[in-house]
Amino acid sequence: MPDRRFTAAAAALAGLLVLGSAPTAHAHGDTIHLTVTGVSAGHPTARATWEDDGHPVNEKVAGTLSATSADGTTLGPWRFVPVAGEPGTFTTAEALPAGHWTITAETAFPALGRVESQAEVTPVSVAPSPTAPSAATPPATAARTESGGGPASVALAIGVAALFLAIGGLAAFRLRRRRVRHS
Repeated sequence: MPDRRFTAAAAALAGLLVLGSAPTAHAHGDTIHLTVTGVSAGHPTARATWEDDGHPVNEKVAGTLSATSADGTTLGPWRFVPVAGEPGTFTTAEALPAGHWTITAETAFPALGRVESQAEVTPVSVAPSPTAPSAATPPATAARTESGGGPASVALAIGVAALFLAIGGLAAFRLRRRRVRHS
């Protein structure tokens, strides 16, 4: 009869085999450098790069843009919407009206970042442009990115479920064996 240490070691080994090796981390740093790059058709645009190496932030980013006018009017915070084809570049689904604005961009994930910048939005720049999100591309569509539920996540979930089933089966087998002995 195997002892408890053997069973625990076997379960731990099975768990490690199921989970596999962890992917290597990229040394980008732990802070995002944000830059407000301008306003296109009233939509503020920000660029996110890693502070340590200057590479664009390619991961999904949780961030917001907000704006305060000279008279104290505050708009936002508005969620980041990735700009298609431009890694690490974000805009908003909402547009600013004409005026002088202090734009604040902040990120919370995958790292912290914050910047404040001044921008002038002219009536001409508020006209719709083909690159800005429009009514034809609602924010939910424009902001859609990979949810992280890829093949690796599915394999991990299946592996964890198999591990729990194996442990449950082993426990049931041992419990049944004990009952048979005591009868």
